[in-house]
Amino acid sequence: MKPKTNYTKSGNFNIAYQVIGEGPVDIIYIPGWVSNIDMMWAEPRLAAFLTRLTLFSRLILFDKRGTGLSDRTDDYSTMEERMDDINAVMDATNSEKAFLFSHSEGGSVSLLFSLNYPQRTLGIMGFGIFAKRRYSKDYPWAPTDEEREVSNKLIENNWAHGNLDELRDLVPSLAHDNGFMDWLASYLRAGGSPKAALILHKQCTLIDVTEILGSIKVPTLLLFRKGDEEIKVEEGRYIAERIPNSKLVEFEGRDHLFWTGDTYPILAEMEEFVTGIRPNRSEFYNSKLKNKRTGIDLKTVMSENYLYNLKVEEFAKLCGRSLSAFKRDFKNIFNTTPSRWIKSKRLEHAKKLLIETDLNINQICYDCGFINSSHFIKSFKEKYQLPPHQYRSDKK
Repeated sequence: MKPKTNYTKSGNFNIAYQVIGEGPVDIIYIPGWVSNIDMMWAEPRLAAFLTRLTLFSRLILFDKRGTGLSDRTDDYSTMEERMDDINAVMDATNSEKAFLFSHSEGGSVSLLFSLNYPQRTLGIMGFGIFAKRRYSKDYPWAPTDEEREVSNKLIENNWAHGNLDELRDLVPSLAHDNGFMDWLASYLRAGGSPKAALILHKQCTLIDVTEILGSIKVPTLLLFRKGDEEIKVEEGRYIAERIPNSKLVEFEGRDHLFWTGDTYPILAEMEEFVTGIRPNRSEFYNSKLKNKRTGIDLKTVMSENYLYNLKVEEFAKLCGRSLSAFKRDFKNIFNTTPSRWIKSKRLEHAKKLLIETDLNINQICYDCGFINSSHFIKSFKEKYQLPPHQYRSDKK
């Protein structure tokens, strides 16, 4: 279930964060380029990965300044300001020490934070992270200035509708899953406006932590897929050779996203790093079934989870039933099909948000579990005889 979103101040900026789980140690997830902590829970694979971490930790999520639900900025944010954001979130959640789990661009600030605040850092877990993002002879895996400029142009020209061909390179295992690719494009747009995305992309070129690697003392776990084309495994080897107390683990696969593909070995390494105990595969897949699923209240589960963008088959699993049993029980309780009920409930929630909040139409669309704004507007008009923007105008 999506946790409650809270805000804390980092200087003059409002930083959005969430807390889930009650484990004995804290893990702070530091995402890459852009993020949106609300929309993370709309992707079942990502939601499942994050939830799995809460079996052995208290998980803290946040959107860095300039992204997602946090305040936007028109300027480059410095690494010092980025570290201030982490400190602010730790203070707000009463987290004295934490493991930092970072992805891609989030790795650099994690490494720097551990050097500046070792008393607050239990360890670093970095998936597909890098030391710098500008080509040099001693770091030939980073893009050249010419390649970065091509990427900048792609962001300027394609951010509004999402260049799916480019995004597919990030996750080859799901390149032909149009539903997932639509969510990924929507997630990135919800994480940053075109201007914000371009600022962050250009800022990324300035990142260089190569000189500090030898000074990092906290335990460091580096996780890389061998076929990742976005961040090369050679970059992981470069970092591992220079951080004294580090461990590099290389996995099969090509996805740059940690929550897609085979996630067991990644989560197993993380759990062992944090707890000292490694789950075997059967324990890993059965961990969610420790509490008997028989007797799960279907009505309660659906009422609490209908906003999530899950397939009917996935709702059935959530309710601990086969698909046929789920549809039968659902019909008996609600006297309609799951798809019709879910759509109706989401539209009712959208109507409430239109009246009670100032969220724009796209934000309401995604918050209510829709992944396509055109479909959302059409469905809303069919149910309430008015498009969302006109309905809001008439009610206010």
